[in-house]
Amino acid sequence: MTEAAYEASRILVVGAGRSGLAAARYLVRAGARVEVHDDRPVELPPDLGADLRGRRPLGEYDLAVVSPGIPPHHPVWRGLREAGVPVVGELELAARHLACPLVAVTGTNGKSTVTEMLGQVFWAAGRRVFVGGNLGTPLVEALGGEWDLAVAEVSSFQLATAESLRPRVAVLLNVDQDHLDWHGSLDAYREAKARIVRNQGPEDAAVAFADDPVAWDLARRGRGTLLGFSETRPQPAGAWLEGEEAVVLLPGEDGVRLPAEEVLRQGRHRVRNALAAVVAAGWMGVPAGTAWEAVGAFRGLPHRMEGFLEWNGVRFVDDSKATNVHAAREALAACGGPVVWLAGGQAKGQDLAPLAEAARGRVREAIAVGEAAPELLRVLRAAVPVRAFEAWEEAVEAAVDRARPGDVVLLSPACASFDRFSGYAERGRVFQDLCRRAVERRADRDRG
Repeated sequence: MTEAAYEASRILVVGAGRSGLAAARYLVRAGARVEVHDDRPVELPPDLGADLRGRRPLGEYDLAVVSPGIPPHHPVWRGLREAGVPVVGELELAARHLACPLVAVTGTNGKSTVTEMLGQVFWAAGRRVFVGGNLGTPLVEALGGEWDLAVAEVSSFQLATAESLRPRVAVLLNVDQDHLDWHGSLDAYREAKARIVRNQGPEDAAVAFADDPVAWDLARRGRGTLLGFSETRPQPAGAWLEGEEAVVLLPGEDGVRLPAEEVLRQGRHRVRNALAAVVAAGWMGVPAGTAWEAVGAFRGLPHRMEGFLEWNGVRFVDDSKATNVHAAREALAACGGPVVWLAGGQAKGQDLAPLAEAARGRVREAIAVGEAAPELLRVLRAAVPVRAFEAWEEAVEAAVDRARPGDVVLLSPACASFDRFSGYAERGRVFQDLCRRAVERRADRDRG
């Protein structure tokens, strides 16, 4: 569908969040008559040029653009399908009209970090790069810009409605259970992730974590050139860790060895992210040395294994972005000392049982808080000492009291934040503030 085809079309945008408003703004510029539906009372920006939906029957729309937060069982989405109205997401809308090559990054965890990391790599290489997608600026805002390429984080929600998406590079970091309340099953979640590679051809690349059998299997479904990255073994093409060196070997090029000590000091998860970024950037023509230097200088994102405080030999780490079991397991494995671990929130239909084995031998005490606290108590009590608290203030106080010199106080919730907070960022900010206040009270008490 060309942009000209939108002229005079009647289009419904479902969801008045950032993604929905960006889609509406683009469609208005293309000449469409746009109406916006949201379950909440909203006021549209005066300069948007769109109207709120009234009582118009759904069958009168030529197209609907559904925001990624709207689940497929939502009544409006179901009504659109029954009325025969074509439904796309903002990602699909952008993919149809993006004029520059796209590097798309997905995975259960790490996608925001790798997306921002790749943006820094391409910027260091002198490329005009758009960085956005699910992590912030909607990809549709890249349309009409003068970009050499775009790097976008793409979520399973966005991929579920993507039909024509064809990234020049598709990065599949890992796949584990998440968002089962939205997708309905683990198989449906995996199928959504697999859409990132399904339209690729041999001139495209699928960059996948070779140590994750699910991610690797999904990446192999496409027809793109398969490039692996691994912590444990060499790849026919891609990158891997060999002692304290990273080895990068791309098709038709000589292999390159790069020092990995600095990246290793930042944690094994950073090594995986760095390898993925270097391989993806290499397919787009960035020399491995240039890319490696840029990823080494990347300082990470807030609320992702963010060390923010040290007191009395105790290190405090905010990993509020760990909104699923896979991320929390990775965080526990990455911590050096015994851990006092805070977890809880909305479980999103996940099986929390794998957390018990991840905690065993690492966790001094688990502090459960929020909606999932009763389930965390049940699955963890046979593996580690665990207590539950109703209030975050009490939970943090208990964690600080329990910590000993050499310990890590870690917030890695394994759950979404929406039972108490507007998002993981607010949860992380509250946690950091509560920790600082608890430490200050103890310091004042010690001074007498």
